[in-house]
Amino acid sequence: MLVRAAQARAAAPHRPLPSLNDDGALARLSYDEHRQIRFRPAASLFREGAGAFEAQFFHLGGTSRTPVTLFRLERGEPTVIPYDRSFFTRGDGELPVELAASAYAGFRLHGPINGSGYRDEVIVFQGASYFRSLGPGQAYGLSARGLAIDTGTPRPEEFPVFDAFYLLPPLPGEHTAWVLASLTSPRAEGAFAFHVTLGDATIVDVTARVFPRGEIEALGIAPLTSMFLFGEESLGRGGDFRPEVHDSDVLVSVGRGGEHLARPLRNPAQTSVSSLRLDSPRGFGLLQRDRDFDNYQDLEAHYHARPSAWVEPLDDWGPGALRLLEIATELETDDNIVAMWVPDTVPDDGLALRYRMAFGDAVGPTAASHVVSTRVEPRATGQVRFLVDFVGPGLVDTSNVELVLTSGAATILEAHVEPNPHTGGVRASFVLEATRPAELRAFLRRGDHTVSETWSYPWRPTP
Repeated sequence: MLVRAAQARAAAPHRPLPSLNDDGALARLSYDEHRQIRFRPAASLFREGAGAFEAQFFHLGGTSRTPVTLFRLERGEPTVIPYDRSFFTRGDGELPVELAASAYAGFRLHGPINGSGYRDEVIVFQGASYFRSLGPGQAYGLSARGLAIDTGTPRPEEFPVFDAFYLLPPLPGEHTAWVLASLTSPRAEGAFAFHVTLGDATIVDVTARVFPRGEIEALGIAPLTSMFLFGEESLGRGGDFRPEVHDSDVLVSVGRGGEHLARPLRNPAQTSVSSLRLDSPRGFGLLQRDRDFDNYQDLEAHYHARPSAWVEPLDDWGPGALRLLEIATELETDDNIVAMWVPDTVPDDGLALRYRMAFGDAVGPTAASHVVSTRVEPRATGQVRFLVDFVGPGLVDTSNVELVLTSGAATILEAHVEPNPHTGGVRASFVLEATRPAELRAFLRRGDHTVSETWSYPWRPTP
């Protein structure tokens, strides 16, 4: 049903979506005023059913200006869920008539994610094609998107929109939920299915068909969006008591041949786009590896409890590039990190995609040992020292471990590796003649055996 409709829309001119009138009362709401509009939990969809999930809706207003149509899908028959003002409150009272809308802005699913009978938030769909999820005991952090178009290219970025959702009643005795969605954009149409499963991590299995309508320079598949303001490599920031501020701290990928690559995230002086060529990735993700509260000291944001997200293709995605966009920012409210898969070619008849997303703490495959921190120490003019800590089961025995390091045309002045008794792993350190750009890579080896993932870092001298 949704696939045929998306294919038909792609063959016709794009129809712009409606939006709130800029002069209307809803559009004039500030961020804080819009947040005062709350959904009544007693009105939740599927609340009285025997399934594990219920759905709550978001109200239009403020920056949430694009209405979405919600359907209940039962036995293959969709029924529109009409807007109902009585579902919402403002402050301690009813929602005023002048703030009534004609549709909703999105929804969230609640379920027993934390093991008790209480239904906490599990996944949210709100705004463009954004959605976000988390694992047990976590706080929301990074987001995912259905699709990205020309992100990080000279062309204007386009934000596809989920304009309709179909919610299926959860089955009794199962900790799973189904959501279907239609996606629209001036240069692409799509149909998506999301199968949500609770566990040690929240698993979201995605099936999608995407039909391009116009020329696209970079079609971003399974995009992840996060925030990185500063971390241990930046030696803190003046005027901020917190040692680190980020939703994610590393981009990890696994290639077809099994190589694990770890790329620490940065807040660059200038916006940076980098690409890793791969022939059908096994997986990639934006991870929050540092879980120590002492390294954040934030009692409100709980950065130590932000989820990691891992994307695992369930089909051969062919040749392409894992693209990382790092945008310079001074604000922790800015999502300045984007990671996505960009295929080399898109078939004329569109893309058929299947992939699994895991949101939680320890998600994705684990190498024999992995990077837990990267520190950068400026030295004399033109030199910089790197200290990279590795931990993991591959380093139970730290004897006879050697560092394998490449730096392109840049010069390494000294390099060595030593046990770190405080982490139970090893610390690799080296000094770089840092007057020119360098693509740095390092991994650990014992004899003929690789015992770590590969650390990757693009060094760019300060202008």
